[in-house]
Amino acid sequence: MGNDESNTKTVSAAGGPGASSESSGVLVQLGEGAPKSSGENGVSDPELRTMFLEAASRGTDSADEFFNRFRCMQDVFYGRNYSSALQEGLFLLTKCKNIDAGVYQTIHKGTPFYWLGMAAFLVSDYETAAFLFDAAVSEDIRAGRNPTKESTPAFRFILVEGDQPGQAAKPLVLAMQNRLEAAISGYNAQLGRSPGISDLALPDVRQKFLLPALSTMNKRWRSLATALISYFLEWDYRSTLIDLRPGPGTAEPFFLHLFKGCVLFESLLKANPTAAVSGKMLGQVLDELSSALGIPPRLGIGGGVTFPMVVGELASANDEVKTAVRFAGRIRNTVGHDLGWEANLDRSQYDKLASMVASSFLHAIACLYR
Repeated sequence: MGNDESNTKTVSAAGGPGASSESSGVLVQLGEGAPKSSGENGVSDPELRTMFLEAASRGTDSADEFFNRFRCMQDVFYGRNYSSALQEGLFLLTKCKNIDAGVYQTIHKGTPFYWLGMAAFLVSDYETAAFLFDAAVSEDIRAGRNPTKESTPAFRFILVEGDQPGQAAKPLVLAMQNRLEAAISGYNAQLGRSPGISDLALPDVRQKFLLPALSTMNKRWRSLATALISYFLEWDYRSTLIDLRPGPGTAEPFFLHLFKGCVLFESLLKANPTAAVSGKMLGQVLDELSSALGIPPRLGIGGGVTFPMVVGELASANDEVKTAVRFAGRIRNTVGHDLGWEANLDRSQYDKLASMVASSFLHAIACLYR
């Protein structure tokens, strides 16, 4: 790299470049075996070992300073090659773990996880993005931070607080927030909800589900929270893909996305904090919770239903909650057992199915997470 101003800046995950200094503003490039970026001097394995162990011995600020010295972290903020930054950053973490697994376990890694989560988001690898942001959350919790009393950029992401300042990923979180709020609006427009179930809002989802999912008392919810996030992140991306292909071909990405949402729905029903369930199959669980969900029992989600039948019934489907739940159950019981269905989904059909699945799991949160 040249000697432009950005070369001597450190980066803070809380929002961008920090103060430059001779000691902490030097960017380094990984040595032999790492993906290369042009114009960088390499750092040898012995040098990396010394830098890593010294940073780990000095606490959180030194750990942040250590990781921020690497170009792959700064490339994310300065808008350079996100794919390369992600690969190089994961390689850096792997090398650090190989130096000393015990030290790697204890050193604060919130900064690299956060930056690499942004990189994964920006290359449309949304499951990896959710995983890395969640990993940053784990680091912040381990460091004693509290999402309600002392928030961090990683907490802002998991809680979908795109309107809050102090986060480098704010545009990404805001985009995610807009998608989630649009889905909530779609759910609120559904007919047939019980009189006691009021309209849902994003703060409700945060307070009833996302925030409690960060508690050690609700460990089972943690994966459900990231599944909800990645479902909404993937939706528009998958929708764009299905519209670009002019002819028939694989439906795998679309089946798996819909299936994720259906399994999330089933998991939310089983993990709910207000009504115990004993059933193992989705149909059994829906029957047990039919009163709480305000839907009739025996919705007919199995019994010879095929995915082409599901698609064929879309045109006549109404906008009632029970219809969305029935479709979600049928998607679960078709693509959950067979990815080989011949179904030429178009974008409008896919979006309709994705919306029904989203309305189903949002309905579970509205009814059962109080």
